[in-house]
Amino acid sequence: MSRKSVDYARIVVIGLALVMAGCGTSGPYVHPAQVKAYMPEQKRNISIQPQLLDQPGPGVQASSRDYQVGPEDLLAIQVFGQDNLDREVRVNGQGTITLPLVGEISVAGLSPPKIEKRLEEAYGAEFLRHPQITVFVKEYRHQRVAVTGAVDKPGQYEMIGSRTLLEMLAVAGGLQDKPQGKAGDVVHIIRRRSASGPRLGQEGANGPFSEHSETIVIDLRRLLQEGATELNLPIRHGDIIHVPFAGNAYVLGGVRKPGSVAVKDRLTLTQAVAQAGGLDPVLGTKRVNILRLAENGAATTLSTDLGRVMAREEEDVALKDNDVVIVGESSVKKALFVFKELLPGAVSGAYRFAGN
Repeated sequence: MSRKSVDYARIVVIGLALVMAGCGTSGPYVHPAQVKAYMPEQKRNISIQPQLLDQPGPGVQASSRDYQVGPEDLLAIQVFGQDNLDREVRVNGQGTITLPLVGEISVAGLSPPKIEKRLEEAYGAEFLRHPQITVFVKEYRHQRVAVTGAVDKPGQYEMIGSRTLLEMLAVAGGLQDKPQGKAGDVVHIIRRRSASGPRLGQEGANGPFSEHSETIVIDLRRLLQEGATELNLPIRHGDIIHVPFAGNAYVLGGVRKPGSVAVKDRLTLTQAVAQAGGLDPVLGTKRVNILRLAENGAATTLSTDLGRVMAREEEDVALKDNDVVIVGESSVKKALFVFKELLPGAVSGAYRFAGN
């Protein structure tokens, strides 16, 4: 037997010895497909991005009947049976219009139906009996809205006419979904509140952002997945639409794609491992440590076993922002992998044996 053959044989023997020594500690191998297929009762995440991008673009307006009139808007006013009172009037810088008989009327911040009611009351008080008045916006002023946070194209946008929340998110390129940052599941609308106007009372109001503004919190998943269209609010001039970034956890060690994963909804350990590509078929083991920082800065370690989690013998831990998940790596498999890379063919049998 040649010296070269003897050297290969020794390597194989050493490899087999390492495998036998490590069998008691590494445990059975967990294939990545098992982790991905697990979660039989977990609610799987549904991407909301396609639904956002399906929203009408800038050329499609929300209902003009919901639009809040402001300075520079041109109003067409028709009084039924009184053609001499029909007018097209532009709202002045003080938010008022001037009409025959009734004089100056404040209309800023009102929708067309509310302006109709105000005009009917003004004309009906002295001049007409049961007047019927129609108001519609013939020309819209340019309005400015800011979209910030986890969107693809944050910035200031000119808005002509009525727009809804989803339309403005679509104009801003949709929600960000990149490794360096992903959007969360809520949107904040920061809106200036008029001194005399009522506080917003719809579900999701989060109180005042400052003395003269308030923040409305919109749950995007309720809006898009449950069809809660009442949350698709009309956007007003001066609104700031802010999309917070989702928190991140980090999956390291014996996985295919180590890195960050977004903590959205209830992200569990098995879901995080699946998002990281599943266990590395060469190095991954079932042993997992979760490093977690408490509010006081103290670090704790949670140890678990994926095999026991998948067998429902241990809880599938819900991850928190900034958790670090360290999936164990088998030192035996790692050594055999190195041997195989250095000496292909010499230890292939031993390597196959280690994977069983």
